[in-house]
Amino acid sequence: MGIIGSIRNQILLPEQKAVFDYWRQQCLDKGLPSHRDIDPNFLKHYLSTVSLMEVCQEAQDVRYKIRLAGTGFYNYFDKEITGHYIDELPYGDRSSYWARIYNAIAKSGRPRIGVTRPGTPTGGHLYQFWIRMPLSCDGKNVNMILGFDKFLKGNQLKREMFESKKIA
Repeated sequence: MGIIGSIRNQILLPEQKAVFDYWRQQCLDKGLPSHRDIDPNFLKHYLSTVSLMEVCQEAQDVRYKIRLAGTGFYNYFDKEITGHYIDELPYGDRSSYWARIYNAIAKSGRPRIGVTRPGTPTGGHLYQFWIRMPLSCDGKNVNMILGFDKFLKGNQLKREMFESKKIA
């Protein structure tokens, strides 16, 4: 089954599975897909919370710059976040959490999934289901990270979990 298969088995939400499966199809035999392999037309139903992070090597440090952030993120940050580095965003106590996630993906070349509380100015009452998938210009070295998020209130959580069990 491998690491990719075991990650898919951990994905709870149907939307995340669809985005992950699309990313996985783009991997095929060539290794990691490039951001050019990702077709926005396929992701059109998810674009409001799709993100694309660039891995930026700066001297001894690595920073992650948001090259694309769907319009849905504005609701949680109260501002446009495209063009900002993740360490510049108002994540509250979540900044180090996200740095660890992105560093792990950049080093390993493997996708990651999880759920957290956003820590953003207007999203603290929500659950953030996220998935991050590595992208590469050469098929091996991660230079971008594709993300998809779904934000749910507590009362939506039970309904989504029930629906995902029926679909799966």
